Amino acid sequence: MNKNDLSKALCKEKGLDTSLFFEDFELMTAKEKKDIIAVCESCPVVKQCREYGMSQRDGYGVWGGVFFKRGKIVRSYYSSKKPKLT
Repeated sequence: MNKNDLSKALCKEKGLDTSLFFEDFELMTAKEKKDIIAVCESCPVVKQCREYGMSQRDGYGVWGGVFFKRGKIVRSYYSSKKPKLT
């Protein structure tokens, strides 16, 4: 799996400001988190994106609805149900 496999990612196709996906999780507002997760939920490559994030030892940001920091999962909203943001 590589970044080229993510060319159909909804965040890229919609021309979204992807810098939001790489902000510090703790500093993000609940609305920012909710907006990002909404994009991930409807993305056709969410699984590949999440797998890419998990494969990066120094991964940072949101990959497939999972928030990573230094390659470790900070928070995951991925499930078959709608995410609950706190």
